Amino acid sequence: MRNRLLILGASGMLGQALILECRRRGLEAIGIARRQHPLVDRSLDILNDAALGRAIEDTRPSVIINAAAQVNLAACEADPGAAYRTNARLPALLAELSREHGFHLVQISTDHFFTGDGAASHDECARVRMVNEYARGKYAGEAFALTVPGAWVLRTNLVGFRGDVEQSTFVEWALDSLFRHQPMTLFSDYYTSSISVRLFADILLDALPGRPAGLYNLAAGEVFSKWAFVEALARGFGLDASACVAGSVTALVGARRAESLGLDVRRAETWLGRRMPSLSDTIASLLTEYEERKPCATTAFCA
Repeated sequence: MRNRLLILGASGMLGQALILECRRRGLEAIGIARRQHPLVDRSLDILNDAALGRAIEDTRPSVIINAAAQVNLAACEADPGAAYRTNARLPALLAELSREHGFHLVQISTDHFFTGDGAASHDECARVRMVNEYARGKYAGEAFALTVPGAWVLRTNLVGFRGDVEQSTFVEWALDSLFRHQPMTLFSDYYTSSISVRLFADILLDALPGRPAGLYNLAAGEVFSKWAFVEALARGFGLDASACVAGSVTALVGARRAESLGLDVRRAETWLGRRMPSLSDTIASLLTEYEERKPCATTAFCA
């Protein structure tokens, strides 16, 4: 079988990073997504069983990376059925197709499973709490993927650029606000181990030849608040963060959010034989990507 990767959700932040990193390495990668994009090779409804099955039969991939997800918490709450079809049923279908066609399934999960313990880091055996429909769907997706021997499920928290002014990422929003010197309320009680999407894609592709399997945390090697992240982002970009004010995630209305999202990455570090990136590594990666994407790295330059 040829070493061919099929990447679902190729128009999203992670999908774009994976396609670009594959091209840089000379790997054969086919991008699939529901909407058209310069990095999407096949535009199709990935929730259409027959269409997805035909695409897999046509391309005969050795690896499928499922980077497709409904990550909008409000949308998940408004239509749990639709969210489940993307976040849970799609991985279930991919697991079935993996058994049939023999490809290595890589399922991208989330860190949105932990709450109430501040800046703690959580290993792969930590107790999970599912406080909203997004978490429930993603957790079910993990379980379905792991029914396939050899499937690799990755919990993470990704930051980076997508280049869609109608759906800006957290980093794009933060930089846009910093450049405009607009006030931002940043959560000092919301903790993550966010990793640059480019660093994540690089580590994932480095690991693939070893056919890793099971559940792994693949994220930054530190736990930090959203407040600390944006402060570090501002320093790294030489911007003034004095307009930022500290706030609490508990003040948000709508779907309840898990807020103690730190991940213990020691299992991944042991298996890979390398340290996971630090916060400063992620900021440096974001700065490099920003320089490459100008003048439309943030909506401040695209408005």
